This record gives sequence, structure tokens and C-alpha cells, in this order.
Amino acid sequence: MNQLDLFSDTAAPDTPHTPAPAPRRYRIDVPPSPSPAAAPTRPHPTQGKITSALRHYRPAQRNPHRAAFDIAEAVSHAWHHAQGGAGIEIPVGVVATLALWPLRGPDAYLAADWWLSLNDTQLLAAFRECWARWWITRPDLIDRATPLHKWVDDDAPSPKRAPAVQAVVRAALTNGLLHLTSSNDPGLRSSADILGLLLAIMRSQGAHDALAEIHTPPDIAEIMARVTLDGMTLEPGMMFDEPAGGTGGMYRAAVQAMRDRGIDPHDFGWSLTDIDELAAAGAAVNAIIWDLGPHVLIACGDTLHEYDLYTKAAHEARESLERRDRLHAQATLLATLQRAEALVTQASDQEERQQASRKGS
Repeated sequence: MNQLDLFSDTAAPDTPHTPAPAPRRYRIDVPPSPSPAAAPTRPHPTQGKITSALRHYRPAQRNPHRAAFDIAEAVSHAWHHAQGGAGIEIPVGVVATLALWPLRGPDAYLAADWWLSLNDTQLLAAFRECWARWWITRPDLIDRATPLHKWVDDDAPSPKRAPAVQAVVRAALTNGLLHLTSSNDPGLRSSADILGLLLAIMRSQGAHDALAEIHTPPDIAEIMARVTLDGMTLEPGMMFDEPAGGTGGMYRAAVQAMRDRGIDPHDFGWSLTDIDELAAAGAAVNAIIWDLGPHVLIACGDTLHEYDLYTKAAHEARESLERRDRLHAQATLLATLQRAEALVTQASDQEERQQASRKGS
């Protein structure tokens, strides 16, 4: 398997009538798909050709940052109203799971009906499957995001957790989360940082102060990114480093600016550190949602006092990839042995039937 390079309507008259499908149980609560619209363009001075995105949809809210803020507020209210507790990694993890669900495209928002039909057991099973699928693809990032998904395997959760999780799922979906995160176009998926906003809203002021958190407003981040990048010659292989990156808001703005210039973020390296493990976990998830590419390294620690954070993070990432490859090899071997055993059993059964047939004749 590939290793991560860590910088080393009307029917025809003769058409038989088809009964109308049963109405979706939850459809009334799910925002409708936004009408297709041309994506707003911000031409770069050196860009002579302005492209459009008529085939893609935009979030129902024209301002994606406003839409993300509304979703985050709805999720926070749902969690606290359901008395979910102080563990904000759970609601953030729920939103991260829904955002990572691999179904993409203009009709992906219809998956909300499916999510909202699941009972508590089925919901946890879907969460586990989602994280497992992404771990196979990007174990380096999913292991970093462990604080957002380790709770799904708790043996003895509090009795209030399940209804609170259901409340968060409903709040996120019925406020249009999938419109922000399920586009085929990574440029549209990176139009907002829902996880960063959710962390900012759900954290107490004391927690913000203790972590010295200062969240750069997304519009300011976009201006900063364009002012910085417009004067740079961007060449494949360059690496960007954010020593106090939070959930990656500056990188979101940077890749938006790059894509407007026709530059592929996959050609660059992205390293980010944050002292808060939830922020670092959110950055790892955002790296997937925003499609930053294969050269991503997320570290967690205090850059003022720890000087080997990236070396440690690179080692951990390699270990994650090696563990994934070992498990994949073991699974492949086990599957081969099971097929061989099935063939031997089949041949033995066939031989016994033939012997029985000869004795009978």
C-alpha cells in the first residue's frame, strides 16, 4: 500500500402508472437541496480565464461562514439542552463523523433521512464504520483525530449520552450540515470550518483563556492568505508550517486562494501544530474534508517548550501507516487461508458424495 511522504417529471401517455414512493419520514425537517448556482469567482490578476461551477451546488445559506455558525450554535444548544455533559469531544466527534461520511454529490444531503432513521445501536455502528473506513485510507490523520472518535467504543456510557447524540445528529442535519460537507468539489467543502466554530462556541471562556485560544475570523483569514500568497511564487514541493494552527482555519483560507489560481494543494506540504488535542484532532479531520492532499503532518504540543514536535509527529504517522499495513497483510493472509480452507472442505465434501454414490451403485 502507498506510504505517506512525510517530507522526507411528466410521463409519456403510454407509460404505465407507477405508484408514488412513500414519503420520507424525516424529509420535512431536512433543508431542501440548494438550487444550482454559479460559484462566485475572485479572479487573480494573473488569471485570464474565469471558470464557473454551474454543475455544483452551494450551501442553502449564501454565506457559508454564517451557515456554519448557525449549525454550530444549533449543535451546541441541542447537546446542552439534552444534558449531554461536559465532554464536548462527543458532539464535535458526531459532527466530524457526519462530515466525513463518504457519500458525495448534489443529492448526498438525502442521506440525512437515513441517519435520522437509525436507532442508538445502529448509529454507533455507522460511526465506527465511518472512522474505520477512513483509518484504512489515512491512518496517520485518523489516529491524530482519536479524541473525536474513541468515545464510540465506551463500554459504559452515561444514560444521557445516547439521546444527546441523537439530538446533535438531528440538529446538525436539519440545519444543513451536509450541504457544507458533501460536495464532490473540495473547494466547496473547504468554504467553512464547521469544527473550528463548534469548538469555539462550545468551550467556556475559562477554557479559551487556559489554552490562549484566539480564533481568527474566517474573512480576516482569507484576506491574510490572499495578501500573503498573491506575492509568492508557489512551486510544487514547498511546505507550509503553522505552529499554532487550531483546526486549520488559515490553511482553509490558503487552499481557497490556491484553487482560485488553479493550484493544486496536493503538490505542497502542510504541517500544523496546536497545544489542544481537540483542535489538532479537528485539523486532522479538516485535512480530509478540505482535501489538503497526502503531505499533511499534524502535531499536538506546546511549540514554545517542545522543539521536536514534528519529529515526534512524523514518527507517530509512520507508525500508524506501518500498523495499517501490518493489519492489512494479516487480513489478506487470513482471507487467503479461509478461501483455501473452503476449497479443501468443498473438495472433501465432493469426494464423500462420490464415494457414497459408488457404494450405492
